[in-house]
Amino acid sequence: MEPFVPPRFIETDDLLLRPFAEGDAPQFFHALFGDPDVTEWLPTRTLESVDDARAMIRKMEAGWARGSCFAWALEDKATGRISAMIEVRPCLPRVELGVAISMRANHRRRRAGLVALRKLIDWIMTQPNVHRLYACCSPQAQSTPVMEKLGFKFEGRLVNWDARPNAGLAVDDALMFAMTKPQESAA
Repeated sequence: MEPFVPPRFIETDDLLLRPFAEGDAPQFFHALFGDPDVTEWLPTRTLESVDDARAMIRKMEAGWARGSCFAWALEDKATGRISAMIEVRPCLPRVELGVAISMRANHRRRRAGLVALRKLIDWIMTQPNVHRLYACCSPQAQSTPVMEKLGFKFEGRLVNWDARPNAGLAVDDALMFAMTKPQESAA
């Protein structure tokens, strides 16, 4: 089986998907994981400082080095602002997708972000060793329309699936969305 090695950079006309760097820590904290509006329904606690953001970015860099988890900053080419984090975790033949989007008005790039995310999804689904791409979304996050727009199919509700520490819940349900390739027979 071939290893899963995604591109480090994906470009659209407006945005650049690239690995996070330690210098991104202030933006990562203020626009994403230090913002309670972003993290409310995520299974990760809201960060308390830029130093926490630096530590999280170092973990992301280690994920790239190990090939276990790949996280990208979604950067606006014109302003340099980071508007989202996209993460994939391969466990072949399946890959899990996670997205966190900035809620700050001057950071959001919804349509352009969907184009960049679509490019990554298309790349993933063309890999011969990937047969399933899935995402688990909080029922409260209202991700269903976006997931369906991207081509994912709703598969069901997973009971007691993820921690929701920022919502004061030890555990909460998740909605499972997936896109799959047709099943191949073992010859």
